[in-house]
Amino acid sequence: MYKKFFLAFLLLTSINLFSQDDEDSCSRLKSYRSIYFEDDNITRNQQDFDVKYYDIDLNINVSNESINGTLGILLTSLVDGLGYIELDFISGMNVSNITLLDGSALSFLHDDQHMLTINLDSEINSDENIHLIIHYNGSPEATGFGSFGFDSYQGYPMIWTLSEPYGSRDWWPCKDTPSDKADSVDISITVPENLTVASNGLLDSVVEVDNLKTYHWKERYPIATYLVSLAIYPYTHFTDYFVYGESDTMNLEHYVYPNHFNLVQSNYALTVDMLEGFSERFGLYPFIDEKYGHAEFVWGGGMEHQTLTSMGGYSQHLISHELGHQWWGDMVTCANFHHIWLNEGFATYSQAMWWEIRDNNIQSLHSQMASKAYYGGGTIFVSDTTSVGNIFSSNLVYNKASWVMHMLRHILGDTAFFGGLREYGDQYRFDSAVTDDFREVMESYSGQDLSAFFQRWIYGEFYPIYTSDPQYYTTDNNTSFIQVNLSQTQSSPIFAMPVDIRITTDLLIDTRIADQTIREQVFSYIVTGIPSDVEVDPDNWVLKSANDGMIQFIDHIALGDQNLDGNLDVLDIVQSVNLILSPVEIELFDIWITDINGDVALDVLDLVMMINMILG
Repeated sequence: MYKKFFLAFLLLTSINLFSQDDEDSCSRLKSYRSIYFEDDNITRNQQDFDVKYYDIDLNINVSNESINGTLGILLTSLVDGLGYIELDFISGMNVSNITLLDGSALSFLHDDQHMLTINLDSEINSDENIHLIIHYNGSPEATGFGSFGFDSYQGYPMIWTLSEPYGSRDWWPCKDTPSDKADSVDISITVPENLTVASNGLLDSVVEVDNLKTYHWKERYPIATYLVSLAIYPYTHFTDYFVYGESDTMNLEHYVYPNHFNLVQSNYALTVDMLEGFSERFGLYPFIDEKYGHAEFVWGGGMEHQTLTSMGGYSQHLISHELGHQWWGDMVTCANFHHIWLNEGFATYSQAMWWEIRDNNIQSLHSQMASKAYYGGGTIFVSDTTSVGNIFSSNLVYNKASWVMHMLRHILGDTAFFGGLREYGDQYRFDSAVTDDFREVMESYSGQDLSAFFQRWIYGEFYPIYTSDPQYYTTDNNTSFIQVNLSQTQSSPIFAMPVDIRITTDLLIDTRIADQTIREQVFSYIVTGIPSDVEVDPDNWVLKSANDGMIQFIDHIALGDQNLDGNLDVLDIVQSVNLILSPVEIELFDIWITDINGDVALDVLDLVMMINMILG
């Protein structure tokens, strides 16, 4: 989802009230409560069955803004002795009757906690299926971002849905959690004949009877409840094509307001290039046997409804963000909204990468990422999911989370980063995942331990503040030994991770890596020429602040690579000491050796400075 505008109350609820020093976000007290939802965890009963299929059939009454619905649901028991089913359904809707597929009536209770409890006529056991038919009607409530909206545009009805995070229950009974995707969904919608219904998957049929039209859409890929969507208006419809093989083509279907037809053409045409670029990096567009496209609606932003994004604009930022979601959010979906960054952070980084792809220039990526830097408090992990403002914090789960992807890419390198993303997509294809799932895949693929990185950036707050104190002395053969005293000075805990150190000399620019694991750490390098500048993360791959110190020259003695290992190290200095000093001086050296430069480490620079002191 790309949020262009927010209501004032959402802005207020996005404020984080957490302590700077509290690193265990899981233990924080909840700060907010939604109107009707205590937690996003499914009920105990809902853990006992798996939804396989939904058949949604709605007759929409535009004039009185109501719906008359029939829902078919096929589910499989995961336990023995399952005697009832709990479905999420807003209490303001009326349930008239519930039957089995054979017409046998079932008793039920629809309580004011928005739970529909259906009593089965007999218990079913593990791996057994049951098919329920639910008849209901009413006027859907507008919760969250709207759920089910009756609006208008230029004098014509505009009916739309946006069910993320918990709004599907506002207009159809379901197990409303992203952790249980139905294998397929049929969507049949009856509207006045002047309206067009756009939805997920492929359009199977349009049947006209008595000035009404029934549109039947089929979604045959697994889909989360919040991604099931409707966009209804007297649209102008046009198509484009994504060619992904010598004879393989997928339709792009665009449903736009008639007065926007000319406005959207140039940017919508770029969707093909975006599909090509993202498919190269993430793997082929995941719903290739159906379609991709856009349907305009009145909401201020966009929503990544599977195979057909709902659009409140037509900028390249919006198009690329929502397309990125088709992989990260739709194909692989966060298992719960604590981990929504797996959707929004990935899509926001996809959005930035589009400019890199379009311009074929890494600087375009860095420019986009600079605009997404966030230096405030709060965790990317959403500890309290009872407020849409918390879940969809622009600063945290969009912007800062996109920086996690940016940093991870640089740490792993493009080959491992994009290879790991494709592996993650393959392992959790059409399924759901949490942060640890993603971390484990990236660790396995890259061979790197990323636990400290994820723990600090996803569950911790703030950012590193680097201070460097570089010193150097020259050696033989036109080389210099340089020591960088790297510190993190923020009051919050250290970010243990590698960072680039760029060393500029009179002969070259040399970039090294400092893998910092403690708050104050010394890194030593040998470079060609005389150093003039040292910069920490000069290309801005890390969300940080850096205070680069002035490089200082230290008097020296000429020391060579005595052990011929290609490095100037402590062993070289020890061997050089034996060549330079007399036995009496060596004894004095042994007595006086200490931490001279005050960096709380006995290192090469201490030895060199000690030798200079001894030799006067």
